[in-house]
Amino acid sequence: MNPDVASMGRAFGEVIRTQREAKGLDLDELSRAIGGTPSKGFLAKVEEGQVGPSSSVVLRIAAVLQLPPDLMLNASGFATEPQRVVALSALEGVTGTGRPTNGV
Repeated sequence: MNPDVASMGRAFGEVIRTQREAKGLDLDELSRAIGGTPSKGFLAKVEEGQVGPSSSVVLRIAAVLQLPPDLMLNASGFATEPQRVVALSALEGVTGTGRPTNGV
């Protein structure tokens, strides 16, 4: 896997974890909220950046977390740096939580 892609995957997982925890959800609750598939184990791997979710899973996670999917992806580095900065700022404003600081 390309190091940049791996880094973005980890950053995306951090965004999901941060936003999930801000909503007070554990992995079991998130899995149930998105219909039970993917499993808690798969979601844990997504949060660790070990695997990438399908676009349909991204959309379901975004819906549960009540966040625009493009904001989640942009904050993770799947965008230009200016778009990423705007997305990180917006996420912080939405939840008041910290944000990924891995410099992606």
